[in-house]
Amino acid sequence: MTTRNHAIALGLGLALVLQPLGLLAAVESPAAVHIARGGGARGGGGRASARGGSGARTGFSSFSGGGSRSGRVDTRQGNRTARTDVRQGNRTDRTDLRQGNRSDRTDSRQGNRSDRVNDRNRTRREAINTWDRNRPAWVNNNWAVNRPWRYGWYGGTTWNSWGWWPGRAAAWGIGSLASFAVINSLVESAVSNETTVIVVPNSSYSLDYGSVQVSGDLITFQADDGSSSFTFRADCRAGTLNGYQPQNASEAQLLNAACQVAFGQ
Repeated sequence: MTTRNHAIALGLGLALVLQPLGLLAAVESPAAVHIARGGGARGGGGRASARGGSGARTGFSSFSGGGSRSGRVDTRQGNRTARTDVRQGNRTDRTDLRQGNRSDRTDSRQGNRSDRVNDRNRTRREAINTWDRNRPAWVNNNWAVNRPWRYGWYGGTTWNSWGWWPGRAAAWGIGSLASFAVINSLVESAVSNETTVIVVPNSSYSLDYGSVQVSGDLITFQADDGSSSFTFRADCRAGTLNGYQPQNASEAQLLNAACQVAFGQ
């Protein structure tokens, strides 16, 4: 018994002596320190794995972010392209519109010119037809010679013999009426232009000289005052118009012009 007890006591003693050495070895070992601090290799591995996992997530997140930026770039580029296309389309539309307006204006001007030419030609044709159809045979380039009645007796002193002339002429402020030379020139010009109308000098009337018809010393003719056409009767010896003395200088000029066409020389 004593020997066994001594053996047990010796074992315990050795255990007590060796324990601090084991602990010291454990403290001096970096692995032991790491295990002691970090809670073992499994825990450290877990944190490393966690950090690795975090790194992986961070990489994925960066990849995802790169995709978003690329999408935004594509969107911005698409928007720029769309705006460029719209602007280009607007420019093209405006160019086409301006070109269309120019073409329309050109066509309109050309159409207006053609219309005016056609109107002039039509008016001239109508005037020629009227000239050929309505003018009397004596109305031509030798009209004064071809008058088919007695003429040549009406002259520059005839209107001086009108009883009303001196007083009325003074009141109107006129000294004479148009001579045969003036009326003859107007008629010859009208004949060249194939028209039977002349503008009576110093009056508001136009005389249709081709309408003059003679019966003795009396004549009938047509004239207009710019708004209406009238048929007149005149006595060239008595100096009356529709049976009355002229009421103004225009009527006196009209009476004289018609008498010059009928009897002037």
